[in-house]
Amino acid sequence: MGDGNALYQSFLSAAREPVRLDLAVRCYFGGGVSVEASRELEAYLKRRVRPLMELLMRQDALPKLEQLSSAGWLSPQLVEDGLDMAIRLKKTEAFVWLLRWKAEHSGFPDRDFSL
Repeated sequence: MGDGNALYQSFLSAAREPVRLDLAVRCYFGGGVSVEASRELEAYLKRRVRPLMELLMRQDALPKLEQLSSAGWLSPQLVEDGLDMAIRLKKTEAFVWLLRWKAEHSGFPDRDFSL
């Protein structure tokens, strides 16, 4: 538990939000923290899904984005925001993944693809 616990303590004491978010991601996805700490990190991250998505895109961490999806953290509106972020950040892989998520989960009700 050593390294995860040290990161968690750094998360608790960090004052700047970007630093806290990065530490929370490293702790949450890296493991090595207590169940209670993991719950606190999850609650923190769930309140910041948009910045979390952006950070994961910047880090090219699609497997972590997939974990969020599997855990039910993504919604159609978050995915729309994520698509905009992926375009702005020039993250083609993330854009394609989010587009697939949209096709599988919410579709394209505002589009008519009939010929």
